[in-house]
Amino acid sequence: MKKLKAMSRPQRYGSLLAAAALAAGMAGCGQSDAPENAAESEISFDLSGQSVRIGTAAEQPLDIGTSYGVELLKGWGADVQREELTSVSGLEAIIAGQIDVSGRSSDEVIEANAQGVELVAFGAGASVMHYVLIGSPDITDVSALKGKKIAISGPSGFDTLLINAILDEQGLDPEQDVTQIPIGGSGERTAAVMAKQADVAMVFMDNWFALEEQGADIGLIGYVADLLPNLSSRAFAAERSYLDENPDMALAIACANLEANKWINADKDAYVDYTMERVTGTTEEGIGAFYDRAMELDMFPTDPAVVLPPESFQNTADIMTKGNVIDKEVDAATFVDASYLEEAAAMGCGQE
Repeated sequence: MKKLKAMSRPQRYGSLLAAAALAAGMAGCGQSDAPENAAESEISFDLSGQSVRIGTAAEQPLDIGTSYGVELLKGWGADVQREELTSVSGLEAIIAGQIDVSGRSSDEVIEANAQGVELVAFGAGASVMHYVLIGSPDITDVSALKGKKIAISGPSGFDTLLINAILDEQGLDPEQDVTQIPIGGSGERTAAVMAKQADVAMVFMDNWFALEEQGADIGLIGYVADLLPNLSSRAFAAERSYLDENPDMALAIACANLEANKWINADKDAYVDYTMERVTGTTEEGIGAFYDRAMELDMFPTDPAVVLPPESFQNTADIMTKGNVIDKEVDAATFVDASYLEEAAAMGCGQE
């Protein structure tokens, strides 16, 4: 990827560069102190002498397949630098030249293409929307949200977009019928509901199962996968130029994606143990409950067409357009590329 070229086009990226500049001083931060677990695969690549910088969210049960995939890449000889991005998006980090590949939320890929950045989704760490709507125990369905206080990450947050879409589906006005309170991330929103500062919040599935296991006085209103079906979740994405210049690495990442999903589906105990070792503050029961629901939802498929369906990205893009998160309609078929997954699957990656 030609980083100097990317950074020399401020007119193309506009205000994104201001936020991306924050990434300049972040190299090396967010590295996991978790033990180097032995990820295994019958597939072999020779990535000796090759390196890749992958930006991810913080380690959590939802993204443990990404952690497993990173270890596979290392086992195949790659020099992998993993950056846990907490204050910038994967899109911003790619523009800033901090990372080569993003393994974060799929909406970042959609936003990039709406702004003229040719970011391509070529894999997915999770293929089903991973949010749930939680609230006070007396709130049992979405129709009861009128007049309630809802904790959100911020006006432009992806959780806010989903909440507004759900409210719209119920004929409720997000500006008139509820009070939205900017709180912060999923953990902060969860805490706000527990502290009765808000009635409702949208949080990650694994946060909900941890609360349920702890007996928190909070109820489940619904899974976004049920309330807004067929939306994209996570994505491995890179600029098209990077994929064209590094086809072996792109194929290896796609293979690691499928192999990690196969491993998750095959062995619940191994998944729970691996997650317990790497993610602090988790419990065996909470991780197990998350795993069971993830299996029901087919969150970690091994069929390339199910891992990365363009229609789910298009549905997400349409919601983003309707919610004024992006001001340009995009065609997901132009930036969702399952060819690397298909080639990897033909090699046996993730297959029985």
